[in-house]
Amino acid sequence: MRTVAAIYTSPVKSFALQTPSSVHVGYSGIAEDRRFHLIDVRGRLLTQRQLGRMVLITAAYNAETERLTLGFPDGRRLENTVDVSEVVTTQVWGRVVQGAVAEGEWNEALSDFCQADVRLVKTDGICQTFDEHPISLVSQASIDFLGEKSGGSKTFESRRFRPNFLIDGCSPHEEDFWLGGVIRIGPELRLRLVAPDPRCAITTVDPATGERDFDTPRLMLTYRPSVRAPYFGVYASVEAPGLVSLGDKVDLHIPPVRR
Repeated sequence: MRTVAAIYTSPVKSFALQTPSSVHVGYSGIAEDRRFHLIDVRGRLLTQRQLGRMVLITAAYNAETERLTLGFPDGRRLENTVDVSEVVTTQVWGRVVQGAVAEGEWNEALSDFCQADVRLVKTDGICQTFDEHPISLVSQASIDFLGEKSGGSKTFESRRFRPNFLIDGCSPHEEDFWLGGVIRIGPELRLRLVAPDPRCAITTVDPATGERDFDTPRLMLTYRPSVRAPYFGVYASVEAPGLVSLGDKVDLHIPPVRR
C-alpha cells in the first residue's frame, strides 16, 4: 500500500525543511511553504545553488498569526511578525513574483550568516516561490534505487531532494508512470501529476551540513539520460484541496491516458 512517509515544507526557500505531521493543501499549494525568499544585492533570487549553508537555518511560519521564527546554527533565534517596506519583484523560474523587503533585524542577521548583503522578501500572496509547480513528490523507492546505482558508495536522505511529499510503498520511479493522471492522498486531496522534476546542484548539498558532498545529478544521468537536466520525482498541480497527514493512503485516482 502506498502511503505518505514524510511531509516537508520550508517557510523560507532553501532553508531547512520542516516536518509537520499534517498540512492543508490549497489550490495554490501549502500556505506555510516558501512564503519567503532571499535576494542578493542585485535583487536576484538566492538559493542553495549559490549558498549551500542556507539549509542550516531553520524557519517556522504561522500563516494565521503571520509570525516567522528563524533559528541559526549558533543558537541565535529571531521571532516576530514581519513588517515590510520596499516593494520588489523577483524572477523565479521565468516568473515575476511580487513581494516586499522585510524591515528590522532579519536582514542584518541573515547577511551576517551568509557573509553577503542579502534581504528577506515576503511575497504578496501565498505559495509564490515554487520552482515550476506548487507541489512536488518523490518515492522512497526511487531514492533507495539511486543509492544502489552508486554501487553502495552513497546512501541518500530524502531531504536532499526537498519534496513536499515522500511516498512509501512504491516501486522505483513508479511516480513517473502517474504523469498525466490524478492521485488521491487521504480522503480529500487530488493532485494531477503534470511534469517530471528537473534536478540541479541543490541535490549535491548534504542537508545536514550544507556542504557539497556528492555529484548527484551526474549519477542520475548515468541511468536517466536527458538533454535538459536529470529528472527525479514529479511535480503536481492541485485539482481538489484537502488535509494530508502522515500515513495517509496514496491511490492512483485517474490513470493517465496512454497513446
